Amino acid sequence: MKNTNRIFATAALLAVGAVSLLASCASDGEGGTDSIASVSGSETTAAVTETAAETEPDRLAELGERDLGGCVYTVLDSNPNDAMHINIPGETQTGEVINDTLWERDAAIEERYNMVIDYVQETSRGAEILRSSVLAGDSDFNLVFATGAQLKTHALEGTLANMLDMEYISLDQKWWSSLMYDSLRLKDAMYFTTGDINPTMYQIAACTFVNTKLANDYDLGCDFVEEVRAGTWTWDLVGELSKDINQDLNEDGEWAYEDDLFGNIGCFSIYLMPACAVEYCTITENGSNLALTAVNERTVAIVDKLRQVFEPTNPKSNGNDFATSAFKEDRALFMTHITESAAVHLRDMESDYLILPVAKYDDTQEGYRTGVNIWATAYVGVPKTAADETTGFVTEALAAWSYTNMRPISYDLTYKAKTVRDERSVEMLDIVFDNLYLSFADVYDFGGMASIFWNVLAEGGEIASQVEKVADKAESEMKELVEDWGSEE
Repeated sequence: MKNTNRIFATAALLAVGAVSLLASCASDGEGGTDSIASVSGSETTAAVTETAAETEPDRLAELGERDLGGCVYTVLDSNPNDAMHINIPGETQTGEVINDTLWERDAAIEERYNMVIDYVQETSRGAEILRSSVLAGDSDFNLVFATGAQLKTHALEGTLANMLDMEYISLDQKWWSSLMYDSLRLKDAMYFTTGDINPTMYQIAACTFVNTKLANDYDLGCDFVEEVRAGTWTWDLVGELSKDINQDLNEDGEWAYEDDLFGNIGCFSIYLMPACAVEYCTITENGSNLALTAVNERTVAIVDKLRQVFEPTNPKSNGNDFATSAFKEDRALFMTHITESAAVHLRDMESDYLILPVAKYDDTQEGYRTGVNIWATAYVGVPKTAADETTGFVTEALAAWSYTNMRPISYDLTYKAKTVRDERSVEMLDIVFDNLYLSFADVYDFGGMASIFWNVLAEGGEIASQVEKVADKAESEMKELVEDWGSEE
């Protein structure tokens, strides 16, 4: 077996300290040597190696044996932040957990099926290269890793294959996002998703960090894990637990992350609204159209509830200062952000924390939902010119192997600086990762809907009237998407 990675990048794969290109509330990559790439975990890697050797993923058994005759399967990693988002392995094992597990995965799949996995990495021109390749009718790439922002454009340009039509790929299974399988299918077509095949998936998930020191100091008496298990981890409970925490410590009459105490801090609509199962738009029953459903009695109630929970302490955030100051310095009980923050901002935090799914609106809501950051290179698509049986087979095999053998290392990455890592923590992260959610409205932001909800939550105002102002624009953009979606099939 020989893995001949062809990497054309403007920065070395394992460089650290690159500036992250995530959205305003995602990581800004200030990690320096705290970058995900710098994590070393020989013990974890050894454990994963043993697991890979001893535990055969059921899906691989279902796929059966196959000799692919030495074929080359090529992945395009269109990755503007390759130092932070490590999706592809280097030539050799290095002792770094992501690299080594990816290397082991590829070696196992190559040997099992007699084939070669190759990589092309582009940090700036990935979208252009993919587009040119497909338009020329070439099958240079079998798979593409890219940001959601990149793939949403490719989906409408007709350069991606309909993954629903691909043999072997089972998008409703746990190694893919089953909720995205429900929310990104339109007119029997689905062009991109995320899953364990791409380790950046473990960095994009919205979650709630609980400062366990403050929880103990204030004698909250809450078994957070049991609340999640019971389905009662709701914003009513969050509000009740945090209502007496807020303190203007310097008594200047203003709230600032650098010097006050908070019950709740974090990102607003892009993570909170999906967690509360708010649907800005919905897919119609026959699956062929979209309907604007942003405002209804439930949505208004959710906005009011969230505003109550976060008020009166809604200072403007300067990037990720709420994570790097208030929560890290034990001046916030709850923080809603993304899992990447554990490694980037909280790695040297002295106090311990627990990670939970973002709370539901109420206990009648069915299940938890995990909003995601669409600006990270965590999403997967198949170029239209490579939608053959072999591509589907190898893609599914890589995804299934990753779910069984790679996901366990995500827990060590998230909790690597913590003194306590138990089965309950693993269980909570499984809930977070098993419920990744992205809708058409989250991806395409019809009428600027996400910004409206963000502004109303952060600054006040009446949501129905604000949405009404952009309703015509939103419906026009939705209609245009429906017309374009699947038009190249």
